[in-house]
Amino acid sequence: MTIISDLSDLIIEQVTVTTFVMITARASSPTAPCPCCGTVSKCVHSHYQRTLRDLPASGRPVHLVMQVRRFFCEKSTCQRKIFAERFPSLTLPRVKFTKRLQEALREMGFELGGEAGARLGKKLSYPGSPDTILRLIKQAQLPTTQPPRVVGIDDWSWKRGLRYGTLICDLETNRPIDVLADRSVPTVSAWFEERPSIEIVSRDRSSEYAAAISKGAPQALQVADLWHIVKNLSESVQILLARGPAEIRRNLQVQITSEQEPEETEPVLDEERRPARSLSVK
Repeated sequence: MTIISDLSDLIIEQVTVTTFVMITARASSPTAPCPCCGTVSKCVHSHYQRTLRDLPASGRPVHLVMQVRRFFCEKSTCQRKIFAERFPSLTLPRVKFTKRLQEALREMGFELGGEAGARLGKKLSYPGSPDTILRLIKQAQLPTTQPPRVVGIDDWSWKRGLRYGTLICDLETNRPIDVLADRSVPTVSAWFEERPSIEIVSRDRSSEYAAAISKGAPQALQVADLWHIVKNLSESVQILLARGPAEIRRNLQVQITSEQEPEETEPVLDEERRPARSLSVK
């Protein structure tokens, strides 16, 4: 059973399999670089154990016990006199999970969230609380994107009727860009001033947003979003219909009356009663 196949810089000393798998390992290199100055040292100061959690093996939790050495830094001017060796291919400093376990928990968090991800992880023997999963999500590096060109802006409620924030989305990629703490003119205009690439802004009928966009992005074209276009159209139709209800009723009455009256037709005369035509002789 292959448990750790991608860590060539470690020496596996012991593997114990019970209800969980315990692996005891140490670094294969006799030296280690100082994390501050980079000087390679071979003068060992002391040893200690560091326990890490790794991906489960055949449904069993895996505990990785690392034999860690402390070294003297051989550079006299270095601020750190004693340092512990690190395992950059395995884990990060002061972290109890391996890198691949952190990546698995992060993906579970992106797909399910903190609580649901932790419940699924418990069933699959993945350690990690909801807070741990959320913390890994927040530490993830966001993908680099192009500067936004067409954005949509609207408010949303932190607490309905009391406190509102602002949500800004990229309308070309249909993805959210930023969430602002409020919807005030200084906050929104400051956000637009930092992004001169914006050319078109879709917004609602808020006068605050109109003033903020004019101040922060005077080069941008302001347009109404689709929902408010339909709303404006419906309100205009309502106003138009409210102006002449009497005329509408009168036109309907005339139409109904004309449909009820019989059509006038030319009377048909009998052949005997039809007047004789006069013949003219040339």
